[in-house]
Amino acid sequence: MFKFIKAKGPHQSAERQKLQKELFSYRRTLQHGFPHKPTAIAWDPTLRLICIGTATGAIKVFGRPGVEFYGQHQSNIAVTQLVFLPHVGKVVSLCDDNSLHLWEVDLSSLVEIKTQALEGKLKKISAMCVESAGNHLLLGTEGGNIYLLDLITFTMTPDIIYQDVVMQNVPQDYKLNPGAVEAIFEQPGHPNNILIGYNRGLIVLWDRNENTTIKTFASTQQLESLCWHDNGDAFTSSHNDGSYMVWQVNGDDENSEDAESVTMYGPFPCKAIPKIIRKELNGESLIAFSGGLPRASYGDKHTVSVIHTNQHVTFDLTSKVIDFLIVESGPSEDVEGIENGEQTISSPDTLIILADEELVAIDLQSEDWKMMNLPYLVSLHASAVICSQHVSNVPQELWEQLKDAGKAQTSHLYSNRSWPIDGGKLLCSKGSIPRRELLLTGHEDGTVRFWDAGSVNLTPIYKFSTSQYFTSDDIIDDVVTSPDDSEDEWPPFRKTGIFDPYSDDARLAVKKISLCPLSGTLAVAGTAGHVVIAKFDTEVLDGEIKVSIMNIVSDRDGFVWKGHDQLSPKTGTIHQTRGFQANSILQLYPPAAVTCVVLRPDWGLVAAGTAHGLALFDYIRHKPVIVKCTLNPNDLTGAGDTPISRRKSFKKSLRESFRRLRKGRSTRRTTTNQNSPASNTPSTKTSPAPRSSPADENFSPLEAKPVERQIEARAVDDAMGSIVRCLYFARTFLINVQNTIPTLWAGTNNGTVYVFTISIPSKRDTDDVICQLGKEIQLKHRAPVISIAVLDGASKPLPEPLEVERAIVGLPDPTQPHRVIIASEEQFKIFTLPSLKPYCKYKLTAHEGARVRRMSFANFSCLMPDATTTHTEVDLLCLTNLGDCLVLSIPDLKRQLNAAAVRREDINGISSLVFTRDGEALYFHSSSELQRISLSATKITSARCYLELPDGARHEQTADETSTTEEERPAEDQTTAISMVNGNSESKESSVADKTEEVKENGEDGLHNVTVSSSIGDLTIDSVKDHLGSGEELTSRLSGITITKTVTTVTTNQSGEVITSNSTTTTTTDEQQQQQQVVESTTMGSTRHTEIKRIQVSDILLKAPLALAEELDSDCPANGGA
Repeated sequence: MFKFIKAKGPHQSAERQKLQKELFSYRRTLQHGFPHKPTAIAWDPTLRLICIGTATGAIKVFGRPGVEFYGQHQSNIAVTQLVFLPHVGKVVSLCDDNSLHLWEVDLSSLVEIKTQALEGKLKKISAMCVESAGNHLLLGTEGGNIYLLDLITFTMTPDIIYQDVVMQNVPQDYKLNPGAVEAIFEQPGHPNNILIGYNRGLIVLWDRNENTTIKTFASTQQLESLCWHDNGDAFTSSHNDGSYMVWQVNGDDENSEDAESVTMYGPFPCKAIPKIIRKELNGESLIAFSGGLPRASYGDKHTVSVIHTNQHVTFDLTSKVIDFLIVESGPSEDVEGIENGEQTISSPDTLIILADEELVAIDLQSEDWKMMNLPYLVSLHASAVICSQHVSNVPQELWEQLKDAGKAQTSHLYSNRSWPIDGGKLLCSKGSIPRRELLLTGHEDGTVRFWDAGSVNLTPIYKFSTSQYFTSDDIIDDVVTSPDDSEDEWPPFRKTGIFDPYSDDARLAVKKISLCPLSGTLAVAGTAGHVVIAKFDTEVLDGEIKVSIMNIVSDRDGFVWKGHDQLSPKTGTIHQTRGFQANSILQLYPPAAVTCVVLRPDWGLVAAGTAHGLALFDYIRHKPVIVKCTLNPNDLTGAGDTPISRRKSFKKSLRESFRRLRKGRSTRRTTTNQNSPASNTPSTKTSPAPRSSPADENFSPLEAKPVERQIEARAVDDAMGSIVRCLYFARTFLINVQNTIPTLWAGTNNGTVYVFTISIPSKRDTDDVICQLGKEIQLKHRAPVISIAVLDGASKPLPEPLEVERAIVGLPDPTQPHRVIIASEEQFKIFTLPSLKPYCKYKLTAHEGARVRRMSFANFSCLMPDATTTHTEVDLLCLTNLGDCLVLSIPDLKRQLNAAAVRREDINGISSLVFTRDGEALYFHSSSELQRISLSATKITSARCYLELPDGARHEQTADETSTTEEERPAEDQTTAISMVNGNSESKESSVADKTEEVKENGEDGLHNVTVSSSIGDLTIDSVKDHLGSGEELTSRLSGITITKTVTTVTTNQSGEVITSNSTTTTTTDEQQQQQQVVESTTMGSTRHTEIKRIQVSDILLKAPLALAEELDSDCPANGGA
């Protein structure tokens, strides 16, 4: 009993609980990368914004770099079409369930404000068009009718353009059934005329004022799309046979059938042209269309063709084209135009192509139509991402040199023109210093890509490729083709975009990365057991690269490797451009995938682990130091090439299978008995669990294995136990308490920790490094060791390499003994050094049924109440296999925060998460998009932006709407009106609050993001008294609270005219006064009398007593009622 009470530990003080709120807070902030499964794109030429919708119901609006707004439909249903409303910062989305949603960029957040749905198969919306006046949205349907949606009230109007009425003046051949409405466009310069295109080829120019047909145009081919010419005198139609036709509107004939059909890539059968756009560029027509290629030869290609005078390019993409649009330059005033009072006419500026896996921008102003560098929406998954690393505080010199080297790599690919989508405004961040943070991603094609991760936009900086150092039949060197080679090709294809899902050789895939920013050294470990050590240099290097081979299983004579072969390094002179240049390659045998790698540049050492053991390599002298084989002596077939040891007999495998079945059946039976109706007490922590099975405390049948498991020792002869899971260099006390020595720590999959002592010679260039095994630790339950870290005397992690030498941090505290944290899958355990005496532990699996997946450290800081000093502490971060992020204090391992960050079903998201030093984290919540989260209340990376609208842009409220103000709405209506703000649920009242005082930041907390620290102790009478003070003090504090009553009496007649109106305001301080709201309505004869009593009470009454005391302590006004 005493042990149980002791295990709970003392309750945290009130000061610590308050400090926790200032230090820790979970929220989702930004999303980086390319949206998953995009389905629609729209362009707002007035506010210069683009909007993208996805198959999961996400809505994203982008402007200038740094301007981003997120929204999410409440039902995760695909968005099929998007359309902007001009000048007002609103967008209408059409979803797959035929529902329409009105979204508003309300200064700094994207809010869904209204919705409308059409029912019936014939009312399935197939085309949308916004009036130039912005009052109505024209909706073409599958049934052929066109409905009008009032954009002010967002309701359907009784005005309907019936297909039968339109058909009265069309040729007899098309009166039968013209099909669904395929396109609707308003005629430029004539807002009352609309062009209606039907699926079977009929096109009608319709006068909405007179409800008559102006002219009809008949095509024999199925219609795909329409577009007006800039002057409004003609339009172009595209069809399903790969042809397009130009039609003149100002003809004498009422019916036109004489347009000439142009099949650009004929005469053989061609694919359809889903969309075509025609603009005027430098006085000549510019035509852009998707598809239209010959079916037999190029049916599998995804293209957008652009034709202008003698220039013709077919942009060839590697993924399906969803949509494309042409961005026109904004009307800019020149000197002559200012004198004449005129503005220059906008011209086609940029071609934006939305493909299934990437966004491509083509500069139409440049001579050769180069691609443009994207400031956002960059495809992180251009090649599949395998691993990643986050690096903070990159030195200024390396940062600038990396950027210069990256520009040199892409100078021939991209245009230098600035990004044309420049809508929105950025909030000024006074005194903020740009953070130099890198995100490194290792890819399947053997490349390591460097990303600027210190701001709102995740932009590429540099790319390092390891394939240039190896050769095989599958690896193809990048060859730049000259334009002359493709002059005779037809169609004139040009490879466009960066998405390339194919790898030349699967063995090139990057498994682990380790970068030391202070020394500019990079270690890249691959699938074929190779480790490339590269150093950053600003000069071009030509020379040979030294290759060293280390045999991990050299002491196992009977070992047989049955996996893939190693890669063949290139021989001879290799030309390396400025940037990271390889100076040494380590090849491990067996060539199994590298499971971990660690770099120590100040010692000149790199260590790598595989499924067979580990190797320590001196890359300064290119000499092996030591190998350690972790294989079971009886297992000579080699782990890593098969998940099951081949030496196990069939009988033994069956026996173990039946044991697992029996164990699972007995567990389910026990759970059923506990949850039977005879026993109403739930099987939770109502009583102390037996020590033999602590994991059963939280067992639930819905969270059966592997969510929770019984803690038992793993098999000694587990074939996967030899995998080296983590490596760690540290200078610490291992032999005695007088001197620190260099050490290497290695943790394996069967719970073994090897500690090596390293002797670094003074003459580093001539003498050998000596390493030998110093200690060996075996964890009791043989759980896999996930991570290892050493704490100094001040309970802070040891500095990173070269940080002390560069005076970035001070020396570790040598006055107190060091401690080592060993994180296994099941628990965190701290040992003192060098005695390895247990100090503290935190049982994660036993208490919560979760497993450790990642461990890191972060700095948390906040201002103290005096506003002059800053409190800073270092805490341990943990990610579990359930997607929870935990913050634990060190060295006592008390939980400070528990946030459900990643869905437990999202295995890829959990495995890809990386922590930052500032308490943030990044993980892939889809294959192409990173989600950024923050566990810190002060260090938050978010989009600080807003949308500046013209004066009077949103004066659309009618008298009916203004008669019921937000304050007069019933409380239940306000609480149920939930909208999605930047992907987070938030009440509508807060989302449309007055933003003039403070503009909200993107990604600000929704209600579900407020996380209460789970380490706060139980509330007791004493703790409440401590917060509230004595009874007399509390009475004096509460006595000043005021209650204001406002009674308004309005008398109107039947016509709605106000006869009398008066208002009475009463202020009281009675403690027993209660909030009331009474609405009485009586009707007498021809007079309607309505009395409204509205009481506005100070918000401070609505807060909890603890929060009330805190507000009063911080000198908040007690009578701040409205």
